[in-house]
This record gives sequence, C-alpha cells and structure tokens, in this order.
Amino acid sequence: MSTVAPTARPEPGVLYEENLRASPRSWVWLAAAMAVTFFAIGPVIVPFTVLAWLINVARYSQSTVRVDADRVWVGRRSARLAALDLSTLGRASNTWPWRSFNARYLGANPIWTRDSVGMRGVDGGRTYWVSVGTNHRERLVAVLERAIPAARARAESAASAYAGMSLPPPAWHDDPWRPGMQLRWWDGTQWTTYTAPRPDGSAPS
Repeated sequence: MSTVAPTARPEPGVLYEENLRASPRSWVWLAAAMAVTFFAIGPVIVPFTVLAWLINVARYSQSTVRVDADRVWVGRRSARLAALDLSTLGRASNTWPWRSFNARYLGANPIWTRDSVGMRGVDGGRTYWVSVGTNHRERLVAVLERAIPAARARAESAASAYAGMSLPPPAWHDDPWRPGMQLRWWDGTQWTTYTAPRPDGSAPS
C-alpha cells in the first residue's frame, strides 16, 4: 500500500491525517496469503481468503485515517477518543471479512502497510475496534497517547459539571469537548455523537 504522508497543514482541529491507498503490492500479498492458506489450513478456505481480500480492496480503497480532538475516524466511521482504552493499544490484526460490515469496526488494511495500530474501547455498552494500517506508526501512536487522556479528562469534567443537578431536557448545547466551535445533542441523560455547526443566532431544530 502506498500512502500520502500526514498532511503538513491539516484542517483546524485535526491532530493527524493519513490517506491510504491500495497498490500493486496488495496483490502480491494476496498470492502469499492464498499459498499459506492452501498449505497450512486447506484448499476449502482459500475462497474465503480471496473474498476477505476483495472486500478490503473495495471497502478501504483511498481510506483516510484521521484524529481530531474528540474522535478517531477511518473513512466515514468514527469512535469517541474518550471511550478508547489505551491499555489495548498495540498492533492491528486482520479479521474475518464479515466484521467489515460492522459499523463499530474501524479498519483499513493493516497487512498492506509497513506497520499498524490496533486498539479497542467500549461506548454505550458496545465494543469499538480500531485496526488501521499506517506508514507513520510512531506519530499516530504519539497523537493517540496525548489525545485520548485529554478527551477523557474533558468528558469527565463535563459529566461532573452535571453531577448533583437535575438533568436538562434533550436539546442542542455548546459542545463540551469543542466549546465555542460546535453544538452537540444532549439526549436528556448523556451527550450523543450528533454534532452541528454553531448557528448565527438560533440553535438548529
């Protein structure tokens, strides 16, 4: 996989960004994986190996890995940084092809790059997986190691601000993780993942 280095001038609020693209080397790895599967597991599993490869190529062609102050993104999927567990930070692992259809799986071809990053987290009782390839692992890990504790501290501070108070009804409020920059929907019991730009005058309906 070839990559474009993290952008020199990322968008405001973006801490890390890397574009991943499949390259001809991807098909060399496919041939090797098919050979290993054929001799180590059995011929009947080879079609599943090919299927997994094709799904990865189709789904993650030109994926972007991005970290901002609140979330980690892989393509259009994202997970809250505050919900990720730094103790699980390690190398990514390739997975069964059907996990690619799970919206809580943030994956992008870890086998096709020189290195990778993998970690897990739980948000709202549901597990999220991050499993991404990267040619800039040290930089990505350094960003995550700074951004996750900072996001968690903001979340805890926002939660403590409501401790002992009657909870407000569902509504748009100033985003506690990005105050002054955007609005976030409060569902009456907790902050959700829904955000909106700050309006000029009135809150969105």
